[in-house]
Amino acid sequence: MLVSSPATTRTVSAIAVIDLANELVDKNYIKETDFADLGKQFITLFEAWKNLEAIQEYRLPEALLIFLWRQAATHCNESDIGLKIGSKVNLKSKGVLANWLSQCNTLSEAFSTFSTNISLLNPSECWEKTEEGDLIKLTIRFTSPEYPSIAVDRSMAAMLSWSQALSKEKIIFLGASFVRQAPKERNQYSSVFGENISFSQTENALWLSKKDFNQTIKEANFYLKELVAKQAMSLKTQLGKSNPRSFVETINVLLSEDLAHYCQIGETCSAVHVSRSTLFRKLKSEGTSFTKLVKEARLTHLKKSELNQTSHDDIAEELGFQDIGSYYRFRKLHR
Repeated sequence: MLVSSPATTRTVSAIAVIDLANELVDKNYIKETDFADLGKQFITLFEAWKNLEAIQEYRLPEALLIFLWRQAATHCNESDIGLKIGSKVNLKSKGVLANWLSQCNTLSEAFSTFSTNISLLNPSECWEKTEEGDLIKLTIRFTSPEYPSIAVDRSMAAMLSWSQALSKEKIIFLGASFVRQAPKERNQYSSVFGENISFSQTENALWLSKKDFNQTIKEANFYLKELVAKQAMSLKTQLGKSNPRSFVETINVLLSEDLAHYCQIGETCSAVHVSRSTLFRKLKSEGTSFTKLVKEARLTHLKKSELNQTSHDDIAEELGFQDIGSYYRFRKLHR
């Protein structure tokens, strides 16, 4: 039975929900008779999908996607279920965004299009790219804490499998890090991502060479890309009106962009055009507080800075502390 949550007001691509449900049925983790719990709208679209009808522009509540992932995490004894689903490329399940990516010139262009327009797939999934010398690092996170780690596994494996499917070349990830704890069977992950993997890290990330990242997409068609892009942007405009970003997500984006600046509540209030009392009320209605969001952002940034061996003075400044003493007290309190 679905539990009401903030995610029930948000939508994801119907293809994403249906593809996951179908994969779980194929692997005998759930049965089609269980679909009754997902509602009439899902069943109608699932039947249309099975009959090869076009449902690429339809949406379903995000709560359905989360429900399926949590069902899999609870009832599946295989820790690599996310990897198995993500490693499979199902051309029948190409939604609006996947069709757009298929017509991009390079994997680099496809990733830029993907990360910028991912709300067409799932507004809770966020990807970012950074350059580290000759390497490209791709990081992923879900803004909703309701997604289990196997959902992250699926997205990371899908990044590899779809990159290879689009480029028709073997793409090698040179490293991978996971926030999740190490599974009992580590070789399940090394078989997908190689031996250079680590767990219990501060971020979920993949590394690959710039050469692989700039592989061409062999069957790209500029004319088709323009047609799909136009339709995709029209759909995205509609979604922006019906699928607004939560207030917590808005604040988290600001904190990730400039923690030292936006950890000051006055600056954040100015950026989102609300009073302090309104900010407190909105965050409370979403189950958190400004103090908690700043603390979480600082802890995340602190771990990354320590891994990069940044000096304590620089870290204190990046975290927005007015003096080094406050920084050391924060470290001591949260160790």
